[in-house]
Amino acid sequence: MVIEADIGRCGNWRSDRAEKQATDGQWLAVGRDRAKMTADGSQERLHRLVREYVAAWNSHDADGLGSLFAEDGRYGEFGLGRIMLGRDEIRRYLIATFAALPDLTIAPTTEPLSSGERVSWSWLMIATQEGEFAGILPTGKRFELRGGAVLLTGGDKIVRAADCFDVSSLVGQVAPERARRLNSGSASAHDSTTGLNPWPAILADEDNIGYGE
Repeated sequence: MVIEADIGRCGNWRSDRAEKQATDGQWLAVGRDRAKMTADGSQERLHRLVREYVAAWNSHDADGLGSLFAEDGRYGEFGLGRIMLGRDEIRRYLIATFAALPDLTIAPTTEPLSSGERVSWSWLMIATQEGEFAGILPTGKRFELRGGAVLLTGGDKIVRAADCFDVSSLVGQVAPERARRLNSGSASAHDSTTGLNPWPAILADEDNIGYGE
C-alpha cells in the first residue's frame, strides 16, 4: 500500500517519542494524500472514458467506439438478450444499429458512478426507427428509451460493457399493435423471440453478467 511504502522509508527515525509521533503523522498524511490522488486519477480516467463512449455513440462512430474496447472486449445489450464477443463483432453490431436508427442520440441522465474499475450511469435514448431493430421491421416512428449502462475496464480499455433497457417500452411506442398481442397472450413465435424482458438489476454485480462465458 502507498501508506506502508511511505512509512517504510523512515527507518532512521530518532528514538525521541515526540518526534517519532510527529514524523509518523506527517508520513501518514502524505500517504493519505497520495492514495486520494490515485483514486481521483482513476475516477477521472473512468469519467473521461464515459465521455468518449457517449460521444462516439452520438457521432455514430462505429470504428471509434469499437476502438475503446479491448480486442477481446464484450458488449451486452441485455434488453435484447444479445452478447457481442470481440471488437469486430461489436463494430458490426454498431454499424447495423446506426443504420437502423440514423438519428440516434444518447444523453446521460445521471452522473457516472465509479468504483474500482467499474463505472455506471443512466441514459435516455431518442431515435427514429428507420431500419429493423430489436426484431421489429422499420416503422419510421420516433421513440424515447431509458436505460442504464456499465463499463468494466482494464487500464484504458473497456473489457466488458452492458446496456439494459425495457424492450417492451420500445415496442409499445413503435409497434403498439404488437405490444397489444403480447399483452393479450396472442403473441406469435416471432414475437416471443425478440427479448421482450425488462432491464434487470444485474449490473450491480459483475459476476451476474455472463457475456456468453
